[in-house]
Amino acid sequence: MLNKIIKYWKPIIIALIICYGSLTSSSNLNKVNLLTFENIDKLMHFLMYAALSLLFFIALRKNSQFKRIERIIITLTLVISYGLMMEVFQFYFTNDRSAEVTDAVANIFGSFFGIFIFPIFNKLNLIKYL
Repeated sequence: MLNKIIKYWKPIIIALIICYGSLTSSSNLNKVNLLTFENIDKLMHFLMYAALSLLFFIALRKNSQFKRIERIIITLTLVISYGLMMEVFQFYFTNDRSAEVTDAVANIFGSFFGIFIFPIFNKLNLIKYL
């Protein structure tokens, strides 16, 4: 079991960062003021789920015998489900956060984008760094 966790450590770290960002108080998140513009939270959702999707897809590619289409389906199913679950958790388990359909949409688009950019990373030989 520990061996499997080690093989998937990168997407696990991203998933934990997403979990923290989704469930922590919004007052804690607003202390970091690097970029500010309208709907930056949607951009962050998109980028975090793109990273999660890309890293999970790469980990599956390195550590499983699944065919390409199977890896795509598994990755999208798990990452999109995780994103929807985080929105539900925000609704039920936080006091100052709310579930938003637009956040879920950004998560889904980010998940697909992570899969979409994989061939680009692969062609540029960047996979070895991820």
